[in-house]
Amino acid sequence: MTRVLPLFLALGVIAAGCGGDDSGSTTIAPSVSIPAVTAPLATSTAPATTTSPGPATTTKGTTTYNPKLHDSATNDIPAPQGSPQAQFEQQCKQNPSACG
Repeated sequence: MTRVLPLFLALGVIAAGCGGDDSGSTTIAPSVSIPAVTAPLATSTAPATTTSPGPATTTKGTTTYNPKLHDSATNDIPAPQGSPQAQFEQQCKQNPSACG
């Protein structure tokens, strides 16, 4: 009898946890209307502005760049002497396959 009592208690706890909702009511989520998202049209009355690159500076032979613009493939600003960037560029000149 002492072995059977814990077994019945364990079965009772498991059975109590498996019960369903006996209230008979079903819950339905309220419907929500979501408006369409639209972006405003870009209308501009101001004339389009363009930035002129300004005067180019020639350094180190034939390399030209504009220091007022960002460093890019078309505006290659040289790195400061002795900097890690300058060392990297020197390595790329000596071994182009290393720089992909």
